[in-house]
Amino acid sequence: MKNVLQKFLLVAAVTLVGVAPSSFADSMVTVDGTYAFADNGYGIPPYGGTLDGQAASFYCVDFTHDIGAGNSWLAIVTPLTSSGTSIVPYLAGKTTDGVSDYLLFAWLITQMTQTSSQSMQAQDQWAIWSLTDGNYDPYGNQATILSTAATQLAAATFTGQGWEILTPDASLNQYGQEFIVSTPEPSTVLLVGLGLAGLFLLKRREKLPTLS
Repeated sequence: MKNVLQKFLLVAAVTLVGVAPSSFADSMVTVDGTYAFADNGYGIPPYGGTLDGQAASFYCVDFTHDIGAGNSWLAIVTPLTSSGTSIVPYLAGKTTDGVSDYLLFAWLITQMTQTSSQSMQAQDQWAIWSLTDGNYDPYGNQATILSTAATQLAAATFTGQGWEILTPDASLNQYGQEFIVSTPEPSTVLLVGLGLAGLFLLKRREKLPTLS
Protein backbone atom coordinates (compact mmCIF):
# COMPACT_ATOMS: atom_id res chain seq x y z
CA MET A 1 0.00 0.00 0.00
CA LYS A 2 2.84 2.37 0.82
CA ASN A 3 4.51 1.80 -2.55
CA VAL A 4 1.23 2.36 -4.37
CA LEU A 5 0.72 5.65 -2.48
CA GLN A 6 4.22 6.84 -3.30
CA LYS A 7 3.84 6.00 -6.98
CA PHE A 8 0.45 7.67 -7.18
CA LEU A 9 1.67 10.86 -5.54
CA LEU A 10 4.72 10.91 -7.81
CA VAL A 11 2.54 10.64 -10.91
CA ALA A 12 0.24 13.36 -9.55
CA ALA A 13 3.18 15.65 -8.87
CA VAL A 14 4.66 15.18 -12.34
CA THR A 15 1.28 15.75 -13.97
CA LEU A 16 0.57 18.92 -12.01
CA VAL A 17 4.01 20.33 -12.72
CA GLY A 18 3.29 19.72 -16.38
CA VAL A 19 0.03 21.67 -16.34
CA ALA A 20 1.28 24.49 -14.09
CA PRO A 21 2.05 27.79 -15.83
CA SER A 22 5.46 27.65 -17.46
CA SER A 23 7.89 30.54 -17.50
CA PHE A 24 9.64 31.91 -20.56
CA ALA A 25 7.55 29.78 -22.96
CA ASP A 26 5.17 30.91 -25.67
CA SER A 27 1.48 30.63 -24.79
CA MET A 28 -1.57 31.15 -26.99
CA VAL A 29 -3.61 34.20 -26.04
CA THR A 30 -7.16 34.51 -27.39
CA VAL A 31 -9.49 37.38 -26.53
CA ASP A 32 -13.26 37.08 -26.78
CA GLY A 33 -14.08 40.80 -26.89
CA THR A 34 -15.58 41.06 -23.40
CA TYR A 35 -14.46 43.63 -20.83
CA ALA A 36 -15.58 44.96 -17.46
CA PHE A 37 -17.12 48.24 -18.67
CA ALA A 38 -16.49 51.09 -21.11
CA ASP A 39 -14.86 54.42 -20.22
CA ASN A 40 -14.04 57.29 -22.57
CA GLY A 41 -14.64 54.99 -25.53
CA TYR A 42 -12.34 52.17 -24.38
CA GLY A 43 -12.96 48.86 -22.64
CA ILE A 44 -11.63 48.67 -19.09
CA PRO A 45 -10.10 45.30 -18.13
CA PRO A 46 -10.28 42.55 -17.20
CA TYR A 47 -10.70 41.29 -20.74
CA GLY A 48 -12.16 37.83 -21.22
CA GLY A 49 -10.54 35.06 -23.21
CA THR A 50 -8.35 32.02 -22.92
CA LEU A 51 -4.69 31.31 -22.23
CA ASP A 52 -3.62 28.04 -23.81
CA GLY A 53 -7.28 27.06 -24.02
CA GLN A 54 -8.02 27.79 -20.34
CA ALA A 55 -10.32 30.65 -19.28
CA ALA A 56 -8.32 33.71 -18.26
CA SER A 57 -8.76 37.35 -17.24
CA PHE A 58 -6.34 39.70 -18.98
CA TYR A 59 -5.27 43.13 -17.75
CA CYS A 60 -4.01 45.40 -20.51
CA VAL A 61 -0.82 47.43 -19.98
CA ASP A 62 -0.49 48.39 -23.63
CA PHE A 63 -2.45 51.28 -25.16
CA THR A 64 -0.68 51.29 -28.51
CA HIS A 65 -2.08 48.14 -30.15
CA ASP A 66 -5.75 47.72 -31.02
CA ILE A 67 -7.35 44.28 -30.77
CA GLY A 68 -10.82 42.81 -31.24
CA ALA A 69 -12.91 39.76 -30.43
CA GLY A 70 -11.42 36.55 -31.72
CA ASN A 71 -7.85 37.87 -32.02
CA SER A 72 -5.16 35.35 -31.08
CA TRP A 73 -1.40 35.48 -30.82
CA LEU A 74 1.54 33.71 -29.27
CA ALA A 75 2.94 35.50 -26.24
CA ILE A 76 6.15 35.15 -24.28
CA VAL A 77 5.32 34.43 -20.64
CA THR A 78 7.57 36.16 -18.12
CA PRO A 79 7.15 36.03 -14.33
CA LEU A 80 6.73 39.55 -13.01
CA THR A 81 9.48 39.07 -10.45
CA SER A 82 12.08 38.31 -13.11
CA SER A 83 14.94 40.71 -13.63
CA GLY A 84 16.85 41.58 -16.76
CA THR A 85 15.99 43.33 -19.99
CA SER A 86 13.96 40.61 -21.71
CA ILE A 87 10.65 42.20 -20.68
CA VAL A 88 11.54 45.76 -21.63
CA PRO A 89 11.70 46.01 -25.47
CA TYR A 90 7.94 45.92 -26.11
CA LEU A 91 7.60 49.18 -24.18
CA ALA A 92 11.02 50.53 -25.09
CA GLY A 93 11.17 54.32 -25.03
CA LYS A 94 7.90 54.58 -23.15
CA THR A 95 8.92 53.50 -19.66
CA THR A 96 11.87 54.28 -17.44
CA ASP A 97 12.52 50.94 -15.77
CA GLY A 98 10.80 47.81 -17.07
CA VAL A 99 10.81 45.81 -13.86
CA SER A 100 9.61 48.58 -11.52
CA ASP A 101 7.03 49.76 -14.04
CA TYR A 102 5.50 46.30 -14.33
CA LEU A 103 5.41 46.02 -10.55
CA LEU A 104 3.62 49.36 -10.51
CA PHE A 105 1.16 48.03 -13.10
CA ALA A 106 0.46 44.96 -10.96
CA TRP A 107 0.06 47.13 -7.86
CA LEU A 108 -2.51 49.35 -9.57
CA ILE A 109 -4.36 46.36 -11.01
CA THR A 110 -4.49 44.86 -7.53
CA GLN A 111 -6.09 48.08 -6.29
CA MET A 112 -8.58 47.88 -9.15
CA THR A 113 -9.65 44.40 -8.09
CA GLN A 114 -10.20 45.54 -4.51
CA THR A 115 -12.69 48.34 -5.25
CA SER A 116 -16.20 48.24 -6.66
CA SER A 117 -15.97 51.86 -7.89
CA GLN A 118 -15.84 51.87 -11.68
CA SER A 119 -14.58 55.45 -11.60
CA MET A 120 -11.57 54.46 -9.50
CA GLN A 121 -10.95 51.37 -11.63
CA ALA A 122 -11.01 53.48 -14.78
CA GLN A 123 -8.64 56.09 -13.36
CA ASP A 124 -6.16 53.42 -12.25
CA GLN A 125 -6.33 51.81 -15.69
CA TRP A 126 -5.76 55.11 -17.46
CA ALA A 127 -2.79 55.70 -15.18
CA ILE A 128 -1.33 52.41 -16.42
CA TRP A 129 -2.04 53.34 -20.03
CA SER A 130 -0.46 56.76 -19.55
CA LEU A 131 2.92 55.02 -19.31
CA THR A 132 2.46 53.50 -22.77
CA ASP A 133 0.80 56.53 -24.34
CA GLY A 134 1.26 59.67 -22.28
CA ASN A 135 -0.58 61.78 -24.85
CA TYR A 136 -4.02 60.80 -23.57
CA ASP A 137 -5.02 61.66 -20.00
CA PRO A 138 -8.85 61.87 -19.86
CA TYR A 139 -8.96 62.49 -16.11
CA GLY A 140 -5.98 64.80 -15.86
CA ASN A 141 -4.69 62.99 -12.76
CA GLN A 142 -2.61 60.11 -14.07
CA ALA A 143 0.69 61.59 -12.86
CA THR A 144 -0.74 61.99 -9.36
CA ILE A 145 -2.06 58.42 -9.29
CA LEU A 146 1.28 57.03 -10.47
CA SER A 147 3.22 59.07 -7.91
CA THR A 148 0.93 57.99 -5.06
CA ALA A 149 1.04 54.36 -6.18
CA ALA A 150 4.85 54.42 -6.39
CA THR A 151 5.04 55.78 -2.84
CA GLN A 152 2.63 53.14 -1.53
CA LEU A 153 4.46 50.41 -3.43
CA ALA A 154 7.79 51.45 -1.92
CA ALA A 155 6.32 51.15 1.58
CA ALA A 156 4.62 47.81 0.96
CA THR A 157 5.85 44.22 0.83
CA PHE A 158 4.39 43.77 -2.64
CA THR A 159 6.60 41.59 -4.83
CA GLY A 160 4.34 40.93 -7.78
CA GLN A 161 4.44 37.21 -7.08
CA GLY A 162 1.71 35.33 -8.92
CA TRP A 163 1.59 37.82 -11.80
CA GLU A 164 2.94 37.10 -15.26
CA ILE A 165 3.58 39.32 -18.28
CA LEU A 166 2.27 38.18 -21.66
CA THR A 167 4.25 39.88 -24.41
CA PRO A 168 3.41 39.21 -28.08
CA ASP A 169 6.34 37.27 -29.54
CA ALA A 170 8.04 39.78 -31.83
CA SER A 171 10.37 37.09 -33.19
CA LEU A 172 7.30 35.43 -34.73
CA ASN A 173 5.82 38.73 -35.90
CA GLN A 174 2.94 38.29 -33.47
CA TYR A 175 0.61 41.28 -33.20
CA GLY A 176 -1.41 41.76 -30.05
CA GLN A 177 -1.55 43.64 -26.78
CA GLU A 178 0.75 43.16 -23.83
CA PHE A 179 -1.15 41.83 -20.84
CA ILE A 180 -0.58 41.04 -17.20
CA VAL A 181 -2.36 37.98 -15.89
CA SER A 182 -2.71 36.55 -12.39
CA THR A 183 -1.90 32.86 -12.20
CA PRO A 184 -1.57 30.42 -9.29
CA GLU A 185 1.98 29.68 -8.30
CA PRO A 186 3.16 26.22 -9.42
CA SER A 187 3.92 25.32 -5.79
CA THR A 188 0.37 26.20 -4.79
CA VAL A 189 -1.10 24.15 -7.61
CA LEU A 190 1.12 21.24 -6.64
CA LEU A 191 0.19 21.35 -2.96
CA VAL A 192 -3.51 21.47 -3.74
CA GLY A 193 -3.16 18.59 -6.17
CA LEU A 194 -1.20 16.47 -3.72
CA GLY A 195 -3.78 17.15 -1.04
CA LEU A 196 -6.57 15.98 -3.32
CA ALA A 197 -4.55 12.91 -4.26
CA GLY A 198 -4.08 12.10 -0.58
CA LEU A 199 -7.80 12.45 0.12
CA PHE A 200 -8.57 10.21 -2.85
CA LEU A 201 -6.27 7.48 -1.57
CA LEU A 202 -7.61 7.80 1.96
CA LYS A 203 -11.15 7.38 0.66
CA ARG A 204 -10.16 4.32 -1.34
CA ARG A 205 -8.47 2.78 1.68
CA GLU A 206 -11.63 3.27 3.76
CA LYS A 207 -13.61 1.29 1.19
CA LEU A 208 -11.23 -1.72 1.17
CA PRO A 209 -12.54 -4.74 3.11
CA THR A 210 -10.71 -5.56 6.33
CA LEU A 211 -9.08 -8.95 6.84
CA SER A 212 -10.05 -10.99 9.88
